[in-house]
Amino acid sequence: MIRHVFVDIRRNEGATIRNSFPLWEIPILKVVHGEDSVTEIGEKLVDRDPPEPHDEFTRLNTRYKRSKNDDGSQGTPYVHMVYGELGVAKLKAAIDAAVTAAPEGDLTGLGSTNSSVGG
Repeated sequence: MIRHVFVDIRRNEGATIRNSFPLWEIPILKVVHGEDSVTEIGEKLVDRDPPEPHDEFTRLNTRYKRSKNDDGSQGTPYVHMVYGELGVAKLKAAIDAAVTAAPEGDLTGLGSTNSSVGG
């Protein structure tokens, strides 16, 4: 299971986006959008295998691109700002920290002895 975080991302005064992201992606969002524009509002578990760190590093670089310098030229890639230019090992540690065991019990929230459901 992968821990995901629900966040509100304030794009501007009139637009806020709510979505969930894997735990290791949150620091990148805060660099891209600004610490004050990303508000964590909850968590959920997603039943999937963790990604391979090198592939995930490449995906994040492709998704978030680069910052812009004051003169308009391209700056440092956002992922490198958070995890370093050769940050696959740091990203792997962040991915590993987001992996958790599935909770015990019925994941649907419906108890097997609950007679008021469907009957």
